[in-house]
Amino acid sequence: SILNKEEILLTQRSGKVYKLNIFKKKLFEITGAPEVFNSGQGGLLDIEIEQKNKRIKVYLCFSKKVNKSQSATAINSYDFINDKLKNKKSLFVSNKTSSSSRHFGCRLAIKNDHIYATIGDRGSRNTAQNFKNHSGSVVKLLKNGTYFDNKAFKSSLPEIYSAGHRNPQGLYMNNQINKLFSTEHGPDGGDEINVIDLSITNATPNYGWPISSYGDHYHQEKDDSRLDLSPLEKSHKKKGFIEPIKYFVPSVGISEITEIPKKFTNSNNLQFIVGTMGTAKKIKDGMLSLYFFEYDNSNNKIKNEKLIPIKSRVRDIKYLSKHNSVVMFLETNSTLGILKQKN
Repeated sequence: SILNKEEILLTQRSGKVYKLNIFKKKLFEITGAPEVFNSGQGGLLDIEIEQKNKRIKVYLCFSKKVNKSQSATAINSYDFINDKLKNKKSLFVSNKTSSSSRHFGCRLAIKNDHIYATIGDRGSRNTAQNFKNHSGSVVKLLKNGTYFDNKAFKSSLPEIYSAGHRNPQGLYMNNQINKLFSTEHGPDGGDEINVIDLSITNATPNYGWPISSYGDHYHQEKDDSRLDLSPLEKSHKKKGFIEPIKYFVPSVGISEITEIPKKFTNSNNLQFIVGTMGTAKKIKDGMLSLYFFEYDNSNNKIKNEKLIPIKSRVRDIKYLSKHNSVVMFLETNSTLGILKQKN
């Protein structure tokens, strides 16, 4: 997350937080991070910063140990004082505990008094349509940790804002048009870019997993028993769910999404960049690349798509306004990359 014009705060999955000066290449460990469940896809994951009245708040999303073998997705807030995390407050712990080390979700976005977070299905696909647990959802919380009821679904948990998600790996808030943009891993195919319209209050924000998906079960067979409860119908709308604005077959290993300003490409449209991971053999299918698109807000559609090959797993991306550049966290060789506008 961006701290100032030259510095960012970043997390390491093992449970550490660092301050990095991107241009001076100085790395400094921040103390006060929580103990995490560091296994598989779990650990210390997303971080968000909020600066107001000279105070800096840090929000961390992580996999929390709940006993020797199980974990849950959790969110803490901290005051950032003198390069230390202080005054910890627990804002959320998912009620879906699991011994699985998969599908934590754990992306954050802030809007006014609320914080939104993605919660993965933990590898238990059918729980994403059970509104009595948090898995497979986007939750909306008050940043001060007090009770808040979204009333999104009848008889659902109060924190749930949208449901039917598999493993959302990106989240971006556009305050101008009041929409959340999320990216989500599909199964074998079917990665998605979804739009969550915060201005719509008379519709059920359900994105369909695992009833609808443009992917298939891994090693799916014609009479696969998994299809009984998780049919993966190739339409969301026909089943009463919200369609993605983009899906990828084969999967691209989708990661974070961020908006870039009009000055970056001299365009008058809303523009976004999405990171992808995938495998090195399929760069032509959008893997190991940045996926660029313009968004038509009036029609809720993507236009003017473009792939920018990076040849590395792009785990995270952030836009640096001061330098009109995109910072990329490249997982394949553990490096930081900078994407600048072509002169």
